[in-house]
Amino acid sequence: MTAKVRVLPSGHEFTVEPGESLLDGALRAGLSIHYNCNSGSCGDCRARRLSGELGETRHHDFVLSERERADGYFLLCRATAVSDLVLEVAEARSVADVPQQQLSTQVSKLVRLNDDVMEVQVRTPRSKTLWFLAGQHVRLGIAGLAPRNKSIASCPCNGMVLQFHVRRVANDPFSEHVFSKLKLRDTVEIEGPFGDFVLDETAERPIIFIAFETGFAPIKSLIEHAISLDIAQPIWLYWVARQAQDHYLANYCRAWHDALDAFEFIEISGEEADTMTAAEVAMVRAAARICADHPDLRGFDVYVNGPDTLFAEISAALLAQGLPPERLFIDRVQRF
Repeated sequence: MTAKVRVLPSGHEFTVEPGESLLDGALRAGLSIHYNCNSGSCGDCRARRLSGELGETRHHDFVLSERERADGYFLLCRATAVSDLVLEVAEARSVADVPQQQLSTQVSKLVRLNDDVMEVQVRTPRSKTLWFLAGQHVRLGIAGLAPRNKSIASCPCNGMVLQFHVRRVANDPFSEHVFSKLKLRDTVEIEGPFGDFVLDETAERPIIFIAFETGFAPIKSLIEHAISLDIAQPIWLYWVARQAQDHYLANYCRAWHDALDAFEFIEISGEEADTMTAAEVAMVRAAARICADHPDLRGFDVYVNGPDTLFAEISAALLAQGLPPERLFIDRVQRF
């Protein structure tokens, strides 16, 4: 029987299927709960049962004190539910709740998304995951190279497998290494997370996401998180690029459009003109399209990721359409 779980003090609710751990159910629903091993060794996913009945607790090496057990504490990763539950669980509600972390990861997959974009997937140690919020970035360290800040492209629901999108840039040692030398099982050091480009989960306003090329990475993480939360408000994604082929995960976005009732995906690309670059043309087109689609933005939230120099015109256009300045969220990451 599917059980309903209510979490205090946040008031969040999620469902858990028969045999599914409470941690897996909570992560699937988009809750930001601290855990590391997911195997009962670290004790980081401690929670307190306030009402309801837990299923049989699986074996775990972490030892709860007698006082903790008497007070109803248990490990979310090793317990299931046989009835509806009310639990006391610590959640991250803002970036201030997520500590800085350092961990060594290994490259687990390299996927060429197009000629100029590589997806680098790394896996954390079994005993330590990365706790982060959707939209944040980390500092990547590869031996022999200067560290590089990169946005996480994957959902926080799996802190053991992290994705990054790397664009090929001429004469850039980092991207040249990724495309020509990086291989499976290479070590990548991670420090972070950083940044406050995160979803306002308390808002119920329609959302517009605007990404420029690989600026899609944190937007992807935010959208996947929003889907996990099962938010009700409509979402528009405008993906801006110099060329159509730079929408390197367009089919993935179209799948969102097909699966979700209130999701629109708009691709915008540019072409070089005598006095403007392809990127500048794309931005002009994007500003015109967004303003035509949304003549009144007073009730919207807008999330933007891409070069500040390119987004200045779009930002001005959005504010002219009535968007409150405090509802314009711009991801400013020092890439190099």
